Amino acid sequence: MDMNFDFDERVSRRGKGSFKWDDNQRLFGRPDLLPFWVADMDFRTPQPILDAIAERCKHPVLGYEIRLQEYYDVITDWLAERHDWQVPKEWLMFCPPSSIVGIYGLIAELTNPGDTILAPTPTYGPLISLIVANGRTIIRSPLSEDQEGRFHLDIEDLAARLAPETRLVLMCSPNNPVGRVFEQAELDALAALAEAENLIVVSDEVHADLVMPGHRHIPYGKVGGKRSVTVISPNKTFNTAGIPQTTLIIPDADLRAKFQRYLNRMQLNHDNTFGAVGMLAGYRHCGAWLEAVKQYIFANHTLAEEFLQTELSGVRKVRAEGTYLAWLDFRGAGISQDELMQRLVHKGGVGLYSGTDFGEEGRGFFRMNLACPRALLLEGLNGIAKAMRD
Repeated sequence: MDMNFDFDERVSRRGKGSFKWDDNQRLFGRPDLLPFWVADMDFRTPQPILDAIAERCKHPVLGYEIRLQEYYDVITDWLAERHDWQVPKEWLMFCPPSSIVGIYGLIAELTNPGDTILAPTPTYGPLISLIVANGRTIIRSPLSEDQEGRFHLDIEDLAARLAPETRLVLMCSPNNPVGRVFEQAELDALAALAEAENLIVVSDEVHADLVMPGHRHIPYGKVGGKRSVTVISPNKTFNTAGIPQTTLIIPDADLRAKFQRYLNRMQLNHDNTFGAVGMLAGYRHCGAWLEAVKQYIFANHTLAEEFLQTELSGVRKVRAEGTYLAWLDFRGAGISQDELMQRLVHKGGVGLYSGTDFGEEGRGFFRMNLACPRALLLEGLNGIAKAMRD
């Protein structure tokens, strides 16, 4: 495999039906802004994945397929090598459409209408929507913020907010949007709370492979055991969101049976052919690409942090530990969320996610995607600076 990866290349995505680049008129009111909102990369998908898909297309039939032993092996090998987690084959379940569709089914099968679900917030917005869409009630537990601006799971607050009808904790790890990689002590405390209160913890870990130097992702399932469901995917790792593949790791046989009921009811037992092919190629052949892209993204994080420190006294970047997402703190600017959005879009020409899309705790923040060529990132940062000038 070619080890010279050109992440500085500007790959044009306009006019290709790109959600990120071609839907900005509807979302922001102008089509020409620079988009840094939705979480996919502006880098080429790794060549081994593209090659594997092209090779598969040489066979003229795209019909229903089964999962062969190699399918399971690449997942368990990846978890063992990357996350030091030995996972038996029988723990693996799959939801081909997406992690969101899978988590929807978990909520539907593991809780009842009227139950409450506890969520550390801010968190990935669709997780909040899934709770509401299922007729359940969300209980928000804000992440605590220390004097250095670092966010933590607040176990005491989680415990205090529990209700008799609370059945699940739904979390995002590493946290999207704040970029925290939770530590062993935090996860141990959460697992102890789940055991004491008879809770299941569902952990969305689709960003698990994108951890910055000096930090280590710990899969919640390694800690939570039978009271856990861990959701992983290669889609963020290798920029394959257009061919989704989702794995759910469910140690408890009863929980697996309940989730299988949902898969059967919704006829979700067959993979997208290209999602499966892409996953196999990614986990087998793209480890070097992943290490290179993480280094590039880490440098982008550093660049963004230094730029804001130098150019904008009222805007701070929360130091990321994982993901390619920057959590930008505009609270020091003293400007309302709506006015900030108007400035960013119409004065700065940049599209960012409002922090309130991740819960009310995100007010005063915006999320910026840094998985892009450095020159494009600098254009976006300069756009933010322009937006904030009087």
